[in-house]
Amino acid sequence: MPPRLAVRPTAALKAHPQWSQTDFEYFRGKGYSNQQILEFWERDLRLGCQPLNWKPTDAKYQHSLRRITRR
Repeated sequence: MPPRLAVRPTAALKAHPQWSQTDFEYFRGKGYSNQQILEFWERDLRLGCQPLNWKPTDAKYQHSLRRITRR
C-alpha cells in the first residue's frame, strides 16, 4: 500500500491547470502550504510553464515525500 499524505490538496489545487500529484507532494515535502503552492502554479501558468511530474524514483522527490507521509 502506498504511503498516505498527511495533508490533502484543496479542490482549487486539484482543478488547477498546473495540477500534478507528484509536484504537490514535492512542494508539501519542502514545507510549502497549499496557498503557497497555488501561488507558484499561478506564476508558472502566467509564464507558460507546463505541469511538472516528478519521477517517483528521483531522490529529491523521495526525500520530500518521506517528510510528509506516515510510515
